[in-house]
Amino acid sequence: MQDGRKSFRQIAREINVSTPTVESRFRTLKESGIIRNIEPVFDMEKIEQKMSALVYLKVNPSRLSDIVNSLYSISDVKSLHTITGDYDMIVKIIGEGVEDLEYILREKISSIEGITSVSFQILTRTIKDDHRIPLREGMLVRRRCLYCYNEIQKFSKIVKGDHPEKNFCCNSCLTLYKQKYRGSLDIIPK
Repeated sequence: MQDGRKSFRQIAREINVSTPTVESRFRTLKESGIIRNIEPVFDMEKIEQKMSALVYLKVNPSRLSDIVNSLYSISDVKSLHTITGDYDMIVKIIGEGVEDLEYILREKISSIEGITSVSFQILTRTIKDDHRIPLREGMLVRRRCLYCYNEIQKFSKIVKGDHPEKNFCCNSCLTLYKQKYRGSLDIIPK
């Protein structure tokens, strides 16, 4: 987490294990979805003509799955969270300026069926945006089946595609999921 550019060899030296061990552990974390990606984190304030906003949404709960899929497909949407409280979701968007942000809100987000209320705030300055999480030895990672939402105890059926990988606890759930969404594995349900 401190330096994504470090080689497996450097990490192996620091933690006193072999390079293949580090590579194997990394691959396992990546395949299980714990590590989503290794990429640069840009400081939006230093990139000319880019502006961020937080969008607060109230949604019809019965349409949540469709709304999530619609929002997920919008390239201007950079993060998407369901929340508790007065709103149901928070969405972070990035645009070319105020007019572009308003266009994204009006034409791309507000038009999604099932969204009942939209409120937004433009981010004026980011003071801290740390994506690292504290990890301790012995921490367990929970994975849930995308279809039945039961916790996956041992091995899972993993499906990879354009979206983040999808975990299913068994072939039955994978089959039922495909039937429900007409064979598409690009759907992200509730």
